[in-house]
Amino acid sequence: MEDLTILDYEEGMLDEMMQLFYDTVHTVNARDYRKDQLNRWAPLDVDKKFWQQRLKRNVCKVAFINNIMVGFTELEDEHVETMYVHKDFQRRKVAANLIDELLQIASERKYSVLTTEASVTAKPFFEAFGFQVTRVKKKLFNGKDFTNFQMTKDLSLC
Repeated sequence: MEDLTILDYEEGMLDEMMQLFYDTVHTVNARDYRKDQLNRWAPLDVDKKFWQQRLKRNVCKVAFINNIMVGFTELEDEHVETMYVHKDFQRRKVAANLIDELLQIASERKYSVLTTEASVTAKPFFEAFGFQVTRVKKKLFNGKDFTNFQMTKDLSLC
């Protein structure tokens, strides 16, 4: 694998992260969601103030390969809030490295579980890392309906 580095989020990364978020949702998730859903999920004009506050509050890790931002993830207490990998860097173990980073943090904090709400697209990834579906959810987000999966990983088994 290329030289992957994982760093803590810094404010100067926000614009690049928001572009990665938009591009990923509108390409990778396009096979599982309608265009109107994608536009609501990742609009062109994101609320940067909301994201800045959220990313400062949560643990946020950002992955780079050869100085190119290739992914990011957030942990809010025991909840994996986000996991996005650059559309051109899919299937290159970026998400695997990010989830390993979160599992290490969870272990250090002595969490007993990790939870997430996974998209249809992300569900197989989380299952591969031992997360199990605890509930299928129909969610209204920005006026559009989405199906996602509430998932849990029991860390006492690790």
